Amino acid sequence: MFGSLGLAEIAIIAVVGLLIFGPDRLPQAVRTLSTTLRNLRGMASEATKSLQDAAGVDEGETKKMLKDISDLHPKRLAAGLLEDPEPPVRARTPGSAKARVEPRVDAADLDPDLP
Repeated sequence: MFGSLGLAEIAIIAVVGLLIFGPDRLPQAVRTLSTTLRNLRGMASEATKSLQDAAGVDEGETKKMLKDISDLHPKRLAAGLLEDPEPPVRARTPGSAKARVEPRVDAADLDPDLP
C-alpha cells in the first residue's frame, strides 16, 4: 500500500494527521480510513468481476492472449530469430588449452549486401 511513499512522506502524513485530529481521535480516524479503503477495494473488485462475467471474459485467457501479443514485439521477434536452438560449439585451437566460443551470428547473415 505504501510502496511509493518513503519514510519522510509517511512521517509528514502522520504529523499532519496528529495536528488535524489530535492524539485522542487519530487512532479512530486511521481505523475509519482503513475500513473505508478496504470496502472501496472490495467494491471495485466485485465490479470488475461482474463486468468480466457480463462480458464473458476469462481472465486467464485474456492474460495468455496479451502475452502472445507481447511476444510479437519487433525486438522479441528479432531476438528469437537470432537465438540458436543449440548451444554454441566450442572449438579448441592446436596448442591452446583454452576453448573459444564460435560466433553465433555472422554479419553477412544480417545484411546480405556485405561482402
